[in-house]
Amino acid sequence: MVNWLAEMVEEVQERFPRSTAARRAVIEAVLGKEGHFSAEEMCQEMRGVGRATVYRTLAALQEQGLVCRVLLEDGELRYRRSPESHHHHVVCVVCGQVQDITGCGVDDFVQAIAARFGYSVAGHRLEIYGRCGRCKSL
Repeated sequence: MVNWLAEMVEEVQERFPRSTAARRAVIEAVLGKEGHFSAEEMCQEMRGVGRATVYRTLAALQEQGLVCRVLLEDGELRYRRSPESHHHHVVCVVCGQVQDITGCGVDDFVQAIAARFGYSVAGHRLEIYGRCGRCKSL
């Protein structure tokens, strides 16, 4: 895990060569996280780093595909480290567990809907909400 983290930090620093010390601190904190977290949690954790820097850095990491946003059932927006390519999520409405779905198979549907309304697709996101195996019986 440590090697993976070091490689990711190096890759991010290559993508953002003019990043400030504050931005690098946010990047390293995000890449060291397990599970999901909110931008506000990052702001509280990153004392001395401006709120705008945290939000802009999260947006840049998301744009680069290194983190993804997950909209939880309660409407809360969370982030997760995302070393994988394009994917979607299955979210447990009880415990908040999030599973990644790769190879979603909705690309043709998305293209058809976009064409029907005269849009050019810039991207899409899919979250499926339900109860995980552990919470099914609750």
